[in-house]
Amino acid sequence: MEESQIKGSVQETSSSGTSSSFSRREAAIITAARSISERDVVFVGQGLPVITALFAKRDHAPNCVVMHEYGVVDTDPPVAVELAHPLFAEKAIYLCDMIDALASLIYHIDVAFLGAAQIDRYGNVNTTTIGDYFNPTYRISGSGGANDIGSLAPDLVLVMDNQKASKFPEAVDYCTTPGYFGGSRKKRAELNLPGSGPNAVVTDLGVYRFEKKSGEMYLESLQSGVTLDEVRENTGWKIKVAKNLGVQPEPTEEEVQRLRALDPRKVYLR
Repeated sequence: MEESQIKGSVQETSSSGTSSSFSRREAAIITAARSISERDVVFVGQGLPVITALFAKRDHAPNCVVMHEYGVVDTDPPVAVELAHPLFAEKAIYLCDMIDALASLIYHIDVAFLGAAQIDRYGNVNTTTIGDYFNPTYRISGSGGANDIGSLAPDLVLVMDNQKASKFPEAVDYCTTPGYFGGSRKKRAELNLPGSGPNAVVTDLGVYRFEKKSGEMYLESLQSGVTLDEVRENTGWKIKVAKNLGVQPEPTEEEVQRLRALDPRKVYLR
């Protein structure tokens, strides 16, 4: 996946066909989906990664192959539904068990997408518990395949909406999925994790990358209409900013309409 596929610049509404009416969640999904290319083999976890991949197939990458963590291969339901819904697997080209699906991460995947309840300064992901593990404020869904995806994927994109400081803390409350631990890319190699670690984070406020040596996250570009002050207010540490800070293109009217048509019941766009 090329970095230029995520980066962009502001487009003028009057000449580009961009939409003046879209939600920030829709902007995050469309931005993340633009990083999927026509011939990519894409692995997706639960939540926003599902509709991100389905939208890419409907919009600009109809021949990408999408593998879901529960073993549903290249499905194309008429509308966006939950993974457990029978429609999700109705048009799949192949069904396998979860072990086979996760094993495909080692040899057959180009890029994987993973959602998160928390993402910290070094790309570690929490989908297990908020607060102390033994006395939590509340428990989340748990790991599922999240640890496997983060440990094995050759290229990983994290997707989150409603970014705020509690969801973007300096350190996650619980590390479900390893990123760059406390600030070292070498740690992954020491632990024999074959995956690259997170390459990008896409939220409703911006697109983030990771420094090559330290693995520390920095802001690469803002979502259209978002200010740098807003990002800083909704990040739990002093976020570093790219020297040439970019701005993402606004979703076009066609993209917004296509995304909403895919999810009329607002399973993911609620």
